[in-house]
Amino acid sequence: MNRRLFLRGIGGAALAAPFLSSVHEKSAKADAVKSPKRLVIFFTHNGCLTDRWFPAVEDGPLTADALKATSLAPLAPFVSKLLLPRGFRSMNGYAVGQTIDPHDQAMGSKLTCATISEDSNRYATAASLDHIVAKQINPGGAQPLVLSVGAASTKIKEVLSFSAPNTAFPANVNPKTVYNQLTGLLGSGSAPMTEGDYRLALGESAIDLVKGDLDRYQKLNMSLADKKRVQDWLDLLRTTETGMGIPASCSATAATSLGVNDMTVAAASPGGPIDPGAFGGGGSAAGSSNLATSFTQGGDMMMNLMALSMLCDTNRSFILVYPGYVTFNWDNIAHTHDHHGLSHRTGDFTVGGACKVEGVLDMIGQIDTWYASKYAKLLGILDSISEGDGKLLDNTATMWLPELSDGAAHNLNNLPIVIAGSAGGYLKQGVAVNVEGKSVGIGNSTKTCQNGGDIGNTGSFGGNVPINKLYCTLMNAVGCTDENGEKVTKFGVFDGTGTTAGITNPGEVAKLTSAG
Repeated sequence: MNRRLFLRGIGGAALAAPFLSSVHEKSAKADAVKSPKRLVIFFTHNGCLTDRWFPAVEDGPLTADALKATSLAPLAPFVSKLLLPRGFRSMNGYAVGQTIDPHDQAMGSKLTCATISEDSNRYATAASLDHIVAKQINPGGAQPLVLSVGAASTKIKEVLSFSAPNTAFPANVNPKTVYNQLTGLLGSGSAPMTEGDYRLALGESAIDLVKGDLDRYQKLNMSLADKKRVQDWLDLLRTTETGMGIPASCSATAATSLGVNDMTVAAASPGGPIDPGAFGGGGSAAGSSNLATSFTQGGDMMMNLMALSMLCDTNRSFILVYPGYVTFNWDNIAHTHDHHGLSHRTGDFTVGGACKVEGVLDMIGQIDTWYASKYAKLLGILDSISEGDGKLLDNTATMWLPELSDGAAHNLNNLPIVIAGSAGGYLKQGVAVNVEGKSVGIGNSTKTCQNGGDIGNTGSFGGNVPINKLYCTLMNAVGCTDENGEKVTKFGVFDGTGTTAGITNPGEVAKLTSAG
C-alpha cells in the first residue's frame, strides 16, 4: 500500500477499526516492527582457482590473516561478518541425470535445483530461489530486483533467474532504468505537498492530525474494555505507520550520500551497444569501451542502487550478475582472451589438451581477485549504512555464489561460496563451517598448466552436501516459511545424483545458524 494514501486514510480507519474484533484481536498482539531481512546473491561465472581461493581453515574461526594469502584478501576487513560454508554441491552436473552443455545446466539448475528443458532455450523447469523468496518477503510480493552488468541477454548461459518453469527473467543491465524506478520515491514527480504531508514531514504522526476528533471519540460514554480496545488499536496504528511504506531514509539526501544522482547514473550507464570483445578483443573499440564502463562504473552504481532500494524498502530479494564471456581490459587488467576461454586454460571453447595461453593461471587469479574486490565493495556499502541497531549488512544475507567450482573441470562439488551478514542474527559469522563432516579439500586448480603441460585433474576432492539445504537455511534466515507456516525444509525438485528421487535429504543446515 502507498504510504501517503495510508496516512491520509488513517484517521477514518482509526475511528472504525476497533469495532472489527477479529482484526483487533490479532493486531493488538503484533510485535514491534523490525528491520526487514533480505537476500542478496552476487553471482560470477566460470568458477575460480579453488586452491588459491579457499583459505586453509576448513572448519573454525576465520581471521584476516587466513584470507590474506588467498583470492579473498579484499574481504579481510569484513572477516568478522563472513560465513564460509564448505562442502556444498549444486544440482544437475554434466552427464549425471542430463547430458547437456555443462554451462547451460549450471545456470538453469543453480537457483532452481531442477533439470533444464531439452528444447533450444534450455531454460529451467522450475522457478528460482530469488522469486520464491520475493513472493514471501517482498513488499506486496513484488518480483525480485535482478541486475547484471554487460549486454542484455535471454540466453541460458547468461540467465540465472526464472519466474516460473521455462520462463526466463532477464536481468536489468541499465542503471538508468533502475534509478528511474526510484526517483518518484525520492521526491521527483510526486504529487503536490498538502498540509498533512508538510506536518508529517516535520515528524508528526498521521494520528496526531486527527487528534481532536480522536479526543472527542475517546470521551464518549463507553466501557473500560472498549476504551482499552480503542487505545490498543491506536497503538497498533502508530506501529504500522512507522513500519510501512517509504522509510524516512528513502530520500534525495540518502541517494546523494550513495553517490546516486542524474549525472553519476548517466556516467555509469553505457552510452551505446556493448561488445564483449571475446577471443582476442575482436569487437569494436566503442563496444569494448562500453563493456568496460558497464563492468566498472556500471557495476558499482548497481550496488549503490541496490542499497538505495533497501533504504526505500522497494525490494528484499536481489541478484547481481557478472557475465563470464567477456575479455577483461580494465582496472590494470589487459587480457587478450575472454574469461571463459581462460577458465578452460586453452583460450577458447575446447576442453582438455594442452594449456595454450601463457600465464593463464595468473590471469584467472587476477579475475578471481577482481571479483573479490567487487564483492568487498558491495559489503562495504551495506556495512556503511545504519539500520536499527546495526547496519544494512547485518540484516541481510549477502552470498557470493559461483557458477562452477573450477572452470576447466566444470565441477559443481565443493563450491566456493561465502556469505556476509547474519540476516538479523540467524546465521553464524566469522567462521568457516564444514557441512560435510569430513575434509573436503581445496582442489587442484593450480596444479595444471605447469611448464606448458597438459590440463590435469582440476576437480575438488569432496563437498557433496546438496545446495538445497543451504537454500532452505537462507530462506529461514530471511523469514520464509513452508505452506504450513513452519520452517522451510525442502527446496527444489531433486537433491541427489539422479533427477527422479526428489528431495531425499530435507532440512536446513543447523551448523550454519547461530543456534547450531
